[in-house]
Amino acid sequence: MTKLNGLIALFAVSIFASCSSPKRVTYFYTNEKADTAKEIVQVLARPKVTIAPEDIVAINISSEDAFTQKDPVGIFNEGGVPYNLAATSGNGASGGGGGGGTSVKGYLVDAEGNIDFPVMGKIKIGSLTTAEAKKTISDKLVSYIKAPVVEVRVLNYKVNMMGEINRVGPIFAPNHKINILEAIASAGDIPLTGRKDRVLIIRENAGKLEFSRINLNSKTLFTSPYYYLQKNDIVYVEPNRLKRQQTNEFLLFYLPLFTGIVTTALSVFGIVQLAK
Repeated sequence: MTKLNGLIALFAVSIFASCSSPKRVTYFYTNEKADTAKEIVQVLARPKVTIAPEDIVAINISSEDAFTQKDPVGIFNEGGVPYNLAATSGNGASGGGGGGGTSVKGYLVDAEGNIDFPVMGKIKIGSLTTAEAKKTISDKLVSYIKAPVVEVRVLNYKVNMMGEINRVGPIFAPNHKINILEAIASAGDIPLTGRKDRVLIIRENAGKLEFSRINLNSKTLFTSPYYYLQKNDIVYVEPNRLKRQQTNEFLLFYLPLFTGIVTTALSVFGIVQLAK
């Protein structure tokens, strides 16, 4: 009877665990009945992107003169140093990781926020938005070419994915915009062994590190200040209990060893008792 009661209890625990598991594996989980009415959630404004020291900035110049002269802007586009970045897709974000990547030319922003630009020398673009950097460079170019058109892009705009995720590594955002769901999708989604209710975001802000956990099971995610990721954010997906047990050294080695010793001792004790 004792063994039967134990089996019943084990079965009940298994049923309970299986019923509660959707809360851990389903995005935006809710117990409410399906509602076909439209629901609008106000997302917080996306933070302004500014150029910072150690950023790699691509700058492309064009002009009306390009249609009437041989190549008046060529000298300005010949600058920059080749940088090997992971291939980026045109639809927002893309995964990094192994592979050759793509070699692109860019300018490294120094500690004072300057870049060394052909002909014009040092130009300060640190702390500026890309739109402000475009205007700064364009205003300086009018002395050299007619009606310059400037394109500025931060090449190393990325977030880093870690933990229980299908593809660990950097995710590049060529349009300087990426939210947590886009980053997870680009990393191949969270497997069943990862927890969607405890995703850690690590963010550097004004020389300090911020740590915040977000719950992907809840619709409150969209009103979180961490819904939109910022440059160099680290996203860490925590493993669930089953995954931790699979990688626990005690459970993998010492518990089976201890269990084997206890089992052997009990067997010997039983044999001795039967022999008496």
